[in-house]
Amino acid sequence: MLRGMIQRTCLAIASTAQTLIVRDKHVFNRAVLKPKVRCHFPKPMEVKRINVHGWNTRMSTPEGRRVLMNRILKGRHVLSH
Repeated sequence: MLRGMIQRTCLAIASTAQTLIVRDKHVFNRAVLKPKVRCHFPKPMEVKRINVHGWNTRMSTPEGRRVLMNRILKGRHVLSH
């Protein structure tokens, strides 16, 4: 009985450690920073908004990466569209 509890505790600690390692991989890791998915996508104006202000557009230029970094440092919940 005690052995089973120790094994479960070790597994829980290992999974938590793996999660922390994955989350600290890179500051621009999209899976960590933007986990939510919008519903009813794409609407025409959403396509335009994302093409202009989206994550991939921001990451494609040095100025866009600077915008994202400033939003990360300020603590914004939403970084891009």
